[in-house]
Amino acid sequence: MNCPLCSFNRTFVFAGWPKFAVRECQGCGFRFVDSSAPGYPRDAQYAFDEPQIGPIRPDLPHIQRRVRDILRYAQPPGRALDIGCGKGEVALALCEKGFECAGIDMKATVISHLQTHFSQIDWRCTTMADLAETPNCYDVLTLYHVLEHLSDPRSALAGVRTLASPGALVVIEVPNVGGWEARLKGRRWHYYKLDHVNYFRESDLRRLAADLGMIVLGVRGYQHFSYPQDVFWKDLVKGALGRFGFQDVITIFLKV
Repeated sequence: MNCPLCSFNRTFVFAGWPKFAVRECQGCGFRFVDSSAPGYPRDAQYAFDEPQIGPIRPDLPHIQRRVRDILRYAQPPGRALDIGCGKGEVALALCEKGFECAGIDMKATVISHLQTHFSQIDWRCTTMADLAETPNCYDVLTLYHVLEHLSDPRSALAGVRTLASPGALVVIEVPNVGGWEARLKGRRWHYYKLDHVNYFRESDLRRLAADLGMIVLGVRGYQHFSYPQDVFWKDLVKGALGRFGFQDVITIFLKV
């Protein structure tokens, strides 16, 4: 498998586990999993267990942080699409701010629950490819912890661009393999997982955006995706770690 970012055909194994190996491109340094390799479980990057749904809380501090970040670059009214919406908390929080929202995910049980209990959102159990008949119609598109699961991130982001209206905001959040925690832990970093097939640094996201003609509006990093939690000592420690480069997740804001 060539590098999914730069298509260079020379890679080496950075680290291996019983069912998968993370390769590193000798051309650009991007790390990825060859999901077509013998022994890699078929569709492992999509095989999420249907979770117990539990409480759905768009008021959670880290969800509200995401909304505040979005509102720095886009204001309602407008149409927002949360891709890989999970329990739908980001879409619900954006709806409360005045956006007309849709959310898509592959977890049928969760989507059915959301359709029943939160009908103000257009919930669909589908993929981006199935939305191709409605191009240029969303003003905000969010992908929180989605791109690391997709074997062809370039095509996925190109599909997002097709769905975006001119000047739309695209928000991507992924684990940050360029952070100090990932560097110090090496193969022990907890985001090296069977269902993660891409491992992004900030430079990788910037390159991907530039190749697709998208403008970088800003980049933010956090020690953990659930920062903040409104627990004083946890937020104090995680905030300090993030400022010193221990950023386990990175969020990039793009303009189409």
